Amino acid sequence: MGTIAGARSEPAREGPGPEAASAVLERELTEAVLAGAARSDVLHALRRATGRQVRLLSADGAPLATTDGGTGVPAAVADGVLADVSGPVVDTLDGLRATALPVRAGTTVAGVLLTMGPGDPRVRALAGAAVTALLIDAVRAGGGSAEVSTRLTPADVIAALRSGTVSPAVCAAAAGLGIDLRRPPAGAVLHYSGSRPRAWSTALTWLEHPVRQEGRTAWTVVPDEAVLDRLRNRLRLMTGDDSADHVMAASGSRPESTVGLARSFTEAERLLGLARARRVPLLTFDRCGVVQVLLPLPRTQVEAYVEAHLGPIRQRPELMATLRAWLAERGSRQSVSAQLHLHRNSVGYRVRQIKSLLGTDPLIPAASAQLHLALAALDLLAADDQRLHGDDEPAPTGR
Repeated sequence: MGTIAGARSEPAREGPGPEAASAVLERELTEAVLAGAARSDVLHALRRATGRQVRLLSADGAPLATTDGGTGVPAAVADGVLADVSGPVVDTLDGLRATALPVRAGTTVAGVLLTMGPGDPRVRALAGAAVTALLIDAVRAGGGSAEVSTRLTPADVIAALRSGTVSPAVCAAAAGLGIDLRRPPAGAVLHYSGSRPRAWSTALTWLEHPVRQEGRTAWTVVPDEAVLDRLRNRLRLMTGDDSADHVMAASGSRPESTVGLARSFTEAERLLGLARARRVPLLTFDRCGVVQVLLPLPRTQVEAYVEAHLGPIRQRPELMATLRAWLAERGSRQSVSAQLHLHRNSVGYRVRQIKSLLGTDPLIPAASAQLHLALAALDLLAADDQRLHGDDEPAPTGR
């Protein structure tokens, strides 16, 4: 299969103007696709050229390929984009802004191309350079027609449910897979961190359960925690890894209607990040404790709460670790000493510092409740950062 090596590894800061750079990139992408490169190669090349994450959506707004694993847009928004060649700025279902560009030529429709972030004429020009290559790929894959197929694979169904674009065709295909959208299941996500990614991919194809895979992550829907736990355990056994946390899973809340499915998947992804940070193999919405209170809140509000209650010690890792242990052990100096490998007097000194800097005794019930919530909020923020930046390891949270 062809690859795309000509696209720059980072966006050029100086050099040819947008039109010249776009022409060069269009030639490189078109030649690469004609040589066998896939649309995922086109997207990654575009990401390198623009410095932006990129998503290709179907005409219904469902993600077909992405560089960041993100969601799509409502079908009505996708329809509007296909009729508008100006490159409007739209909101995705996971709450991000993006510049949308229709990928079409006459009646040939490959979908909608999103470049994440605020509008930028240079970025839009470079995105336009990918249209020809994506059309060639779509026509080649569709045997001469790039129109969206009515035959939906299980992966297509999960992608549509995750993006919230639930059309009659999706409902019919979901019913054929045993998914009753009259009582929607919860969105769920699984992640593999072991050393056998090929075994992981093979194991996913053997599941008698609809999934959509992107690398080490897979999305699905589940009616309850028991089903998710069985899936996780089966995948763990099939990959052959000894470690119990090489396969992690999380699920969101069960929505009342299909409208809430996209939110449920976003909750699952955030909880997976939290599970990875805490090294917990399975975390569901029903069992995530006070995090339930935090999930609907905007990041700015969560950040403000953390700063209000942990600000004076937030940049002091030794005090943060002591506070966590002190709350977990309910003020047992001996237990904290053993857990942190500190002398009892050192524990007492740190606790006095914490009390002085925070202006309260962490073991007072009201203060304890506030600090537990603030620590959970800090963990969620760190997990969100790790998820959005795509790091392999969870971000540190002052443990």
